[in-house]
Amino acid sequence: MKNYFKIIYIFLFLLIYPSFLLANLDGPNPTEDIKENEVLAKDNSIEFIIELINKGDYENSKKILMEKIKDNKNDEHALNLLGYVERQLQNYLSAINYYKAALFINNEYIAAHHYITIAYLEIDKLDKAREHRDYLDLLCLFGCVEFTEVNNAIKMYEANNVK
Repeated sequence: MKNYFKIIYIFLFLLIYPSFLLANLDGPNPTEDIKENEVLAKDNSIEFIIELINKGDYENSKKILMEKIKDNKNDEHALNLLGYVERQLQNYLSAINYYKAALFINNEYIAAHHYITIAYLEIDKLDKAREHRDYLDLLCLFGCVEFTEVNNAIKMYEANNVK
């Protein structure tokens, strides 16, 4: 019985293996070209930038976001993401400036208030952090994750730094 399975295995291998060889001799696969073009097309998309940020590729994220902002100076989401990237690179003042630019376009942008609060805490500007936390409290009338996070961060900061 074992020999029977070996024969079937060898037969299938000989039947399928040449098709793999021939497939690679045809040249580039057109579906691969399409995939590469899709990647190039989405290089400028917010989703792709967020993927890069989540992977920790802040330098490339920053380059793409700078191009995106050059094309549209009123892209509040790109400005906010650029602020996030700068904060991750520990360029806190630059980050705050990008958050402010996003808030200038839309003063009710919850994510920008959230991130600028964290940035202010990181440079020991507790009063500024509280201002944005309080504004988030107004925006999140029935509570939101962003308010809870910054409120807890401020409480932790106060417990560890304010005497």
